[in-house]
Amino acid sequence: MTTFVLLSKVSLRSPGEVKNLGEMDREFEQKLAEQCPEAKRIASYALLGEYDFLHIFEAPDARTATKVALLAQTFGAGTTQTLTAIPLDEFRAILEEV
Repeated sequence: MTTFVLLSKVSLRSPGEVKNLGEMDREFEQKLAEQCPEAKRIASYALLGEYDFLHIFEAPDARTATKVALLAQTFGAGTTQTLTAIPLDEFRAILEEV
């Protein structure tokens, strides 16, 4: 499994929607299990800064990671950025090959 990082900015239609973010996250988790059972969310964080949320998840491939990012957008994420996360031990091994 590959580890991915999903950064998202939320686009709320009205200020009152902020109170629904917890419920939206629970719905996202349910849809993730239904539509991408091969993906596993490892952790999620609310952020201060350019992005509102960070989700760390594992997926077997980039196609599945893309589905996760698109699914997040259906729950109000106006902008997402998905990154591949390489464990440092693996990165060190790659460095030794170069």
